[in-house]
Amino acid sequence: MIRPNTLCYKVFLLIFTALAAWPTLAGAAAPAPAPARHLFQQGNEAYSRGEYKAAIGDYLDIARRYGVSAPLLYNLANSYAADGRTGKAVVNALRALRLDPGNEDIRATLEQVRKDKGLYRQSRPLYERFADLLAPKQWTLMAAVALFLFSLAYVATFFVDKTPRVVGRGVMFCCLGVLIVSVPAAVFQYRTWNDAVVTAADARLLISPFASAGSSGTIREGRLVRPLKSHGNFLLVADENGRSGWLNKADLELISGQPSQAPHLHAVAPARIE
Repeated sequence: MIRPNTLCYKVFLLIFTALAAWPTLAGAAAPAPAPARHLFQQGNEAYSRGEYKAAIGDYLDIARRYGVSAPLLYNLANSYAADGRTGKAVVNALRALRLDPGNEDIRATLEQVRKDKGLYRQSRPLYERFADLLAPKQWTLMAAVALFLFSLAYVATFFVDKTPRVVGRGVMFCCLGVLIVSVPAAVFQYRTWNDAVVTAADARLLISPFASAGSSGTIREGRLVRPLKSHGNFLLVADENGRSGWLNKADLELISGQPSQAPHLHAVAPARIE
C-alpha cells in the first residue's frame, strides 16, 4: 500500500491532479465566440421558460456550427431529460463525462435520470469506477509521462554522478507504480469507447439482422449496450445484463458519435438557469 508521505504517492498525486485539471484548463484557454455565447444563453432562457424543444434546437445549432463542449452537452442532456427523451439525455450526459470525467454535476444528472426511469445498473467493480475518474487520453498521457520519467531516472542513475542511486531507483519505482495503475485503466476506457445508448422507446432485439426477423424481447430506452458486429442497417449488441441481439442502427447512438471540442461555455444547472 502506498503511504501518503512517500515519494511514490506524491509523484502519483502530482500527475493525477494535473491530468484531472486538464479539461478545465484547456477549456478556459478557448473562449467561445459571441454567436455561440448568444445561442447558449438563448437556449438557457428557453429552458427556463419550459420550452425544452427550443432549448434543444439552440444547443444542437451550437454543436453543428461550433462543435461540442462538456457544458453544452450537460445542458443538452438536462433539456432532453425534461422533454422526456431519456435515451438522448443519457447519451449526452455520458458524452459530457468523457470531456470532463471529474464533473460531479454531470455525474449526478446522469444518475438522477437513470433513477427516475428505473434504469438501475448492476454494482460495478472498483477498478471500473476508478478508471472512470479520467478520460482515456488522460490515462494514456499519464502512462506516457511515467514512462518518460522512468527512462530519465534510469539514464540519470547510470550516467549522472551526482544523482544518488537511491533517489533514481525511488523515482523509477514510483513511475512503475503509476504505469501499473494507468495502463489497465486506459485499456478499459478504450475498450468501452464505442459503447452506445438505446434512444428509441422499447426497441426490439432481433434474432437476426433483418427487419422481418423475430424478436427476442425489448430493451428499454436509455440502456447502455456494446456493439459487437455490424450488418447493413443493424448492429449486434450486448446489454449490461448479458442479453444480446440485433438492433436497428436508428434505435441507438454511439457515445463516441460527437463533433470535435467546442469553444468554452459555462454550463448552468437547470434550477439556476436565468
